[in-house]
Amino acid sequence: MKTLRTAIATVLILGLSTSAFAGDLAKSIAKAAQQEETRTQKSGSSKALVYTGAGLFIGGMTVGLLAFMNNTNGKFAEFGEANAVDKKLGAAGLLTAFGGGVLVYLGHERGKRMAAVTVAPGQMKISKQISW
Repeated sequence: MKTLRTAIATVLILGLSTSAFAGDLAKSIAKAAQQEETRTQKSGSSKALVYTGAGLFIGGMTVGLLAFMNNTNGKFAEFGEANAVDKKLGAAGLLTAFGGGVLVYLGHERGKRMAAVTVAPGQMKISKQISW
């Protein structure tokens, strides 16, 4: 218990004393605001593709697996019950999952190839690295 109190006291002392080394608060705030304005912003189209594809993949796999495995009597299919499952719905679910996987891949690849847009007060810069 004594070591725990000593450790807590040490952490509190170090945490409160490090703010004294920060320097002028106004300068720190101005510097942080300037860095926030000039950060790089990328378009969200790749994220939209990735999230949409992930949703389609999860939904398609869920529908496909449930359609192939679940028969209408409330129990999972056993040996010899191949005709009791919904094959068309299962195939449609797996096809949807495949389409979602393609969207995730395209969104990931498009995100690598997108141009970087930098916005600062009074200027806007678009940069793209080209390599072959």
